[in-house]
Amino acid sequence: MKKIIIVTGATSGIGLECVRKFLEIDDVIVFGIGRNIAKINDLKHPRFFVKQCDVANIEQTKSLIFEIQKFGKVDCLVNAAGVTGRGDNTIVEHDLTQKMIEINILGMVNFIECILPLMRENKTGSIINLSSLADRYPRPNNAVYAATKAYVKSFSDSLRLQNAKYGIRVINIAPALIKTPMITSLGINEGTIDLDKFGDIVKFIYLQPQDICIRDIVVAPTSYEG
Repeated sequence: MKKIIIVTGATSGIGLECVRKFLEIDDVIVFGIGRNIAKINDLKHPRFFVKQCDVANIEQTKSLIFEIQKFGKVDCLVNAAGVTGRGDNTIVEHDLTQKMIEINILGMVNFIECILPLMRENKTGSIINLSSLADRYPRPNNAVYAATKAYVKSFSDSLRLQNAKYGIRVINIAPALIKTPMITSLGINEGTIDLDKFGDIVKFIYLQPQDICIRDIVVAPTSYEG
C-alpha cells in the first residue's frame, strides 16, 4: 500500500512548503488540505491531491479522512493550519480570538481524532504538529495565539506518551521567524529563516527511522534574541 501524508494548512506558508518537500519522496501520496484550495490548484503532481475542508468542522474532517484512507495507508499527518493575531483581549477582537481557538486547537484535534484509529491499527505513523516558540514563552498582546500554541505542545507531549505503545511518533515543532505570509503580515521581513530551509527540516524529521522520534524541537534564526 502507498504511504499517505496529509498536510493541513497546505494553501500557503509552511503547509505549502511541506507539500513540496514531501513530494520529493518517491513512495508517498500527499494530500493538501485547505479552505481556499484555489491558491494551490496550479501545483500539479501525479501523487498530489488537493482537498477542501474546514478543519474546525468535525463532520467535514471525518468524511475527508474516510475518503483519503481508500488511497493507501495514512502514514503521516502534518498539522500546519494556523492563524495569528494581536490584540488587547477585549470584545473588539472576539471574532479573531474565536478563529485562533477554532483553527489552532480544534482543527488540530479533529484531524488527530480521525487518523489515530488508523495509525493504531497499522501500529505505525507520525503526527507532526506545528507549534511556535510562543508555546513556551509569554507573548503580551498576542496572548490568545500563545495560549493556543501552548495547547499544541502540551497535547503533543501527552499524545506521544499515550501512543508510544502503538509505534506512533508525535512531534512538536516550534518555529520562530520563518519567512511565511503570516510573519510578513506582521511587518517582519528581515532576520527570518527561508521556507525552503525550514521545509528541509520537517522532511528530515519525517524521514528518520520509525523507531526514532525527535520529540520537540525549536527552530529559530541564530540571531534571534526572543
